[in-house]
Amino acid sequence: MEKLWLGLDVGTTAVKAAAYTPDGRQVALAEAPSKITQVSGGGTEQDMDQVWQTVVTVLSDLVAQCGGAEIEALGIAAQGDGLWCVTAKGAPAGPAMLWNDTRTADDLDALKATDATAVIGRGCNTSLWSGTSGMLWRWVRKNRPEMAANTGHILTCVDWIGLNLTGEMATDFSDATIPFLDIANRRYAPAQIEALECGDLAGKLLAPRAADSVLGQITDAAATATSLPAGLTVSVGTLDLSAMIVGMGLHRAGETMMIMGTTAVVNILTDQIQPADAPVGASCLHPTAPVTIRVLAPTTGAAAFDWFAALHPQSLGGASTGEIAGRMNALVETVPPGANGVTFLPYLNGERAPFVAPNLRGAFHGLSSTTSTGDMGRAVMEGAALSLRHCFEEETGLPTSSVQLTGGGSKNPVWCQIIADVVGQPVLVSQASDHGLWGAAALGASAAGLGEAVTLARRDERLQSYTPQNHAAYGPVYARYAVISRYHRALQAELNTLRETKT
Repeated sequence: MEKLWLGLDVGTTAVKAAAYTPDGRQVALAEAPSKITQVSGGGTEQDMDQVWQTVVTVLSDLVAQCGGAEIEALGIAAQGDGLWCVTAKGAPAGPAMLWNDTRTADDLDALKATDATAVIGRGCNTSLWSGTSGMLWRWVRKNRPEMAANTGHILTCVDWIGLNLTGEMATDFSDATIPFLDIANRRYAPAQIEALECGDLAGKLLAPRAADSVLGQITDAAATATSLPAGLTVSVGTLDLSAMIVGMGLHRAGETMMIMGTTAVVNILTDQIQPADAPVGASCLHPTAPVTIRVLAPTTGAAAFDWFAALHPQSLGGASTGEIAGRMNALVETVPPGANGVTFLPYLNGERAPFVAPNLRGAFHGLSSTTSTGDMGRAVMEGAALSLRHCFEEETGLPTSSVQLTGGGSKNPVWCQIIADVVGQPVLVSQASDHGLWGAAALGASAAGLGEAVTLARRDERLQSYTPQNHAAYGPVYARYAVISRYHRALQAELNTLRETKT
């Protein structure tokens, strides 16, 4: 009988689950959308019971596809941060507040005038943002006192799913890092808790554990709901990004990975953290290895490509995303590096790395009467790549070895070559796009005693390598980008003081 490992990924907008053979071959996949509720004032919420029911639907579908094969383990991952409150008995105390909730923005601005955010920065090496548990707890305590009074435990999304599957509560080091963990000693820091005036929260936090440890076993009730076998081992849940890093086999200091998805991310594994009052980006502990993941996430990645393509339906329109990309690529390939002097700042939705500027907006610079659609298209692709380089430059300098790339943008060969030229190292792209699910499955197998997660996650993957061809040409292009970005931020700050009258 075929043996299978299952991986579950509970994202913000969709829930996915997959079944794998031990050599990493995906044999089944199930998914369903998740419902998000937008609340006035910048709130983003989900009904916790509804999220669990979506997981039940997806897992039931997946098990049906497995056709009676022996399921050896289940690993789980999910969206991180936010605030998922449960009562002492484990029932929802209110709706889940998500990582992108901005209702605490004014409160956060006020805290920045004190030493509070600096204390957080020095402890967990993260620039605090609105959708973190401490900030959201402050909001709940003030605006939903009944919910606060009924809260017995603070969870993350994956902790909530793990509780429903096994009846046990636990959180992993990755999810526990922000904002209360002191990275140096891997424990919650009273100074960080008090900095956010969350002393009443201290006893509600779950002690962090490694993600390859056993959370528990599938209960009879969960088995009935999902068709999973009762008693199946489930690993402690982890952050979706951490599961992806495990699935890509990354666990050593110096290894790097980039994501060119809707947003962009630079991930750098390090064992050297320098405390800072205002760090660049965020940090989270690796789910199994003694290293820290530096997470630098520009707000706009492949979304810039989609936005620009939508502005030109006649020249770039097509019956599929592949056809649209092909038409864009054909134009871009006729344009030299540097886009004939055109620079695109990809701040369409503000920026969060390598600097935080939520009110910043994107711009083209260097347009002339001879500027073509191809020039602008190349500038858009270069702008997103240059924002990744900007993150590297502000953190550790350019990478010194090859970098793995994933996300929708990694399927575009022209863009991959631009990124390789910009960062100056080979960019390695796998045909696989399921590293988060596979990493979760490997963590589950590790918890079941089948080996070390990163070792189990190694599988044969066809890697396409994009070797730098024009890195020297991008030196002055990046210098131009950095200067324009710096002055654009100053200009935007002044523009934000103006109030235009709408007629």
